[in-house]
Parts: sequence; C-alpha cells; structure tokens
Amino acid sequence: MAKQTIPGMNSGGGTLPKVVFALALVAFLTLVIKSPVAAADLVRSVLAGAGRVGGSLMTFLGEVS
Repeated sequence: MAKQTIPGMNSGGGTLPKVVFALALVAFLTLVIKSPVAAADLVRSVLAGAGRVGGSLMTFLGEVS
C-alpha cells in the first residue's frame, strides 16, 4: 500500500528543522549546565503559561457549547 501524504506538506523533513532543533537543544543544555536554577524557572514559567492557555481554551470551549 502506498504512503499517502498531505499535498504541499514535506513528509521527509529537511536540514533546517534539524539544525534549529539541535541549536535549541544545545542552548537549553548550556543553560542547564551554567545556571540550573534559571533553567528550572524557565521550565516552570513555560508550563505555567501552557496551563493558562489550556484553562483559557477549556473556558472558551465550555462557553461555546
């Protein structure tokens, strides 16, 4: 059976996303090694922001239905 792809979407990926991911990973690991407290604060704030976004979406979906 042939693999179906979405038209206009590159299913193989490219070099740029891999390079960007590698650079982000190196930057995060450097932050963790140099300042673990700042890295923990960064992760905590990102997760708190994601929680607020999730709560807002739940409120919106509750009001729509």
